[in-house]
Amino acid sequence: MMSTSLRLPDWGSALGIPRVTTLSMTTASNSRRWATPVVMASFAFMAATGVLMFFHWHSPLQKELHEWLGWALVTAVLLHVLSNVAAFKRHFAGQRLAAVLLGAVLLVVAGTSFIRPAESKGGSVSAVAVQALAKAPLPALAQVFGLSTAQARQALSAAGLDLPQDSSTLDAAAQGQRERIGKGLKALAAALPTGSR
Repeated sequence: MMSTSLRLPDWGSALGIPRVTTLSMTTASNSRRWATPVVMASFAFMAATGVLMFFHWHSPLQKELHEWLGWALVTAVLLHVLSNVAAFKRHFAGQRLAAVLLGAVLLVVAGTSFIRPAESKGGSVSAVAVQALAKAPLPALAQVFGLSTAQARQALSAAGLDLPQDSSTLDAAAQGQRERIGKGLKALAAALPTGSR
């Protein structure tokens, strides 16, 4: 195996972390060269889009990218851990309690990700209200927002949701997609006369 040496910058000195001057790498551990930068880049992207999503400042594309590039983060972290198994073993040698605690935390996090909170019989009040509005025929939906049927149809059409008949529902036009239903309800709220907002 061919061995090379990589000089590392002194980023940790300000934090009191001892300086590591060189890192010996072999061709078998080439993933170290790119696994760490990929982890860092994907984490930065996930953090930025996560903050945008938390404050509802995201676009649908950002949400989609956040969900799919999350897999890049998971993959990069796994590759990073696999390429540094020896370092993890050295770090946890003689520290069985730390290793057991880390394992327990990982198991609890993984286990609780499959648990769904119990909902009341009808779900949350806001979910029930949105569902009722989405399933209401167009004239009833327009009346809730204080609009004429024609005004409601025009506002929904501008939002990309076509309700051709009075018996049409927002749920059918949005094909049951919550984001599109929300977009339609926002369009109707935006169409309200200024004095009634």
